[in-house]
Amino acid sequence: MSRIAFIFPGQGSQYEGMIDPIRNHNITQKFLDEFHQILGYRVEDLSEEELLPTNITQPALFTVSCIYHEILKEKGYQPFIVAGHSLGEFSALYASGFFTFKTGLQIVTIRGSLMSQINEETPGKMVAIIGLTEKIVEDTCLEANKMGIVEAVNYNSLQQTIISGEIEAVDFACQIAKQKGAKLIIPLKVSAPFHSSLMQKMAERFSIELEQIKIEPPKLPIIQNYDGQIHQNSEMIKQNLVLQLYHPVLWRQSMEELINRGVQEVIEVGPKKVLSGLLKKVNVTVVSSEDFVKTIN
Repeated sequence: MSRIAFIFPGQGSQYEGMIDPIRNHNITQKFLDEFHQILGYRVEDLSEEELLPTNITQPALFTVSCIYHEILKEKGYQPFIVAGHSLGEFSALYASGFFTFKTGLQIVTIRGSLMSQINEETPGKMVAIIGLTEKIVEDTCLEANKMGIVEAVNYNSLQQTIISGEIEAVDFACQIAKQKGAKLIIPLKVSAPFHSSLMQKMAERFSIELEQIKIEPPKLPIIQNYDGQIHQNSEMIKQNLVLQLYHPVLWRQSMEELINRGVQEVIEVGPKKVLSGLLKKVNVTVVSSEDFVKTIN
């Protein structure tokens, strides 16, 4: 059997009706009911607009990804390694056995609420720069820093880097990027300057919350965003979850590490195919869980 990796998407993969492809699966209702019991509203009822605030996006997307994971597990698919993009790292940790669904849902809800507070205190935005090298994007951010904080924060692929920061500085960086030949500049549907240094003020509060949760040693190795390396030490994992808040997501580096570990098949576990698209040029079999469930319904 080929070596399988599960990768879990982060914010930006949510959409209205994302539960529909798995709505009638026998596993789904149990998770939807637990979500409703804990948070008091129903993920399946959320509109596109209601899904936009990060305090709603995070628990909703986490839940849908966990359901997809359980469906794959029921069908006999077992990864030997997991990874998740930003918020997706929490879905990956659920898959690794690091915490229960209830605990994971509670912690991503707290994370989303803290991030919402940051956005109220320090409005910001995130933009994808496509068609420029990582070095050019980094230099662009340095040039734009005279307008405020703007940083390269998601290294998604060699040709796609996300910048994040204060609105005026990000807008100025986009102007510079256009002048330098960026092919596309795409604002992200997020409500805070994630992974920038502006998020550091929430790190201590989130660290305190993490210390309260019940965790288990992960049964599967996880490649974490903070350093793009494999981890199974529980305390190191928690530390990296805090550092991830205000440091770049090293996704390209994480995927290189995954391939170096002999992965032959990658399944994106959650809605849409954002991460699958980033792996198109890699010599592995890539499939999204949305496509997978179509074959079993």
